[in-house]
Amino acid sequence: MNRFGVAVLVLAGLGFLGFGLAIVAAPAAVLAPVGIFGSAPGLVELRAFYGGLELGLAAFLLACAARPAWREPGLWLVALSNGGIAAARLLGIGLSGEFTGFFAGALVWEIGFTLAAIAALRRKTG
Repeated sequence: MNRFGVAVLVLAGLGFLGFGLAIVAAPAAVLAPVGIFGSAPGLVELRAFYGGLELGLAAFLLACAARPAWREPGLWLVALSNGGIAAARLLGIGLSGEFTGFFAGALVWEIGFTLAAIAALRRKTG
């Protein structure tokens, strides 16, 4: 696997790590820009699902970067997870008519990592 693919894995892993830690530490503050405010049980769920899932993805992607045999599956995870999130976000925007700066930044990240992972996969097979 080329350096570009490893860089995609590391950067995506660090992104999931940062967001996951932020959600675990202060979910209401992180998600307030999109109007998510939670009750005590809701904050537990946000920490568990958003934070915990992000941290698990981060650990896996960073492990993939360190293990050559895992790099291709890791890149597929980057492409499919970010692509799925972006597609669902665009659908939500279309259905609600709501668009925020948070959504714009998130879409740049999600689409950017989807395309970067696809490019890295193509370099490996092309």
